[in-house]
Amino acid sequence: MKKQPQLSELSLEELEKRAKMTKFSSIMLIIAVSLQFFAGVYLTFKNGFNAFIILPMAFLPLIIVNFTNLKKINEEIAKRK
Repeated sequence: MKKQPQLSELSLEELEKRAKMTKFSSIMLIIAVSLQFFAGVYLTFKNGFNAFIILPMAFLPLIIVNFTNLKKINEEIAKRK
C-alpha cells in the first residue's frame, strides 16, 4: 500500500485540491447517510425494526474523521498564507 505524504510535504496547490476533494466527499457522505437514516426510519415505522436504522450510525465515525482531516488541511493552508 502506498504511503500518503505528510501535509507539510505537499505544495499549497495540492493542499487546496485535497481540501476541496475532502469537503466534497464529506458532503456526499453526509447526504448518503441522511438518506439511509430517513429510509431506515420509514422502513422501521412501516415494517418494524430493521438493520437500515443502524447503518447510518456505523458511518458517523467516517464523517468525523473526514472533518478532522479537513480541519488539519485548512490549518496547514492558513499556516502557509
